[in-house]
Amino acid sequence: MNLINSEVMIEKLTVGQMATNCYIVSCDDKSATIIDPGSDADLISTHIKKRKLNVRYIINTHGHYDHIGANHIKHMIGNNVLLGIHKSDEEYLKTPELNLSTLVGIDYVSDSPDFFLQENQVIHLTKKIFFSVIHTPGHTPGSVCLKLENYLFSGDLLFCGGVGRTDLPGGNENLLSKSLHTILELDKNILVLPGHGPETTIGNEIETNPFLVFI
Repeated sequence: MNLINSEVMIEKLTVGQMATNCYIVSCDDKSATIIDPGSDADLISTHIKKRKLNVRYIINTHGHYDHIGANHIKHMIGNNVLLGIHKSDEEYLKTPELNLSTLVGIDYVSDSPDFFLQENQVIHLTKKIFFSVIHTPGHTPGSVCLKLENYLFSGDLLFCGGVGRTDLPGGNENLLSKSLHTILELDKNILVLPGHGPETTIGNEIETNPFLVFI
């Protein structure tokens, strides 16, 4: 659990076979955003209801099954929840071969998005608190990172000690390298909250991540 300030809280639920980090960002008025509900819809829904949160957005950092597999939670927690993903990953939501659900014996098709994420888009949690969208293709064409004050939700772009794969459908090593360059130019003290594994900082990854020596 990370407390940004007295207004905003970040909680992490680790879900599914791939141990995906699903983040719940909530404000003191109980409005909330779910980032990457990859699995375990009942677990996430129970947590939301226990905390009496009013979820406004579900955001997918990209379209792989382990990050979208519980998108249907929007029907379990309220009728006004908006699902967002980058336009370039829209096909992943409805194509099991692209979202990789076929690899685990499931042909998963997600709900269609209610809106598309765009570079430099601002998604407000409150008047003063907001996500900034950074388009970071490479792992998939529509991969994004979300910056919230001194926190970066990096999806599968950057991990503690690792970077995203590019050998999956739509992956592109050159684009991943460019996206990493963009992220590594941010403040070194920014706390990175990745799609899998423990949190880290930009500075720590520059100093210790063995994959970044090739970037």
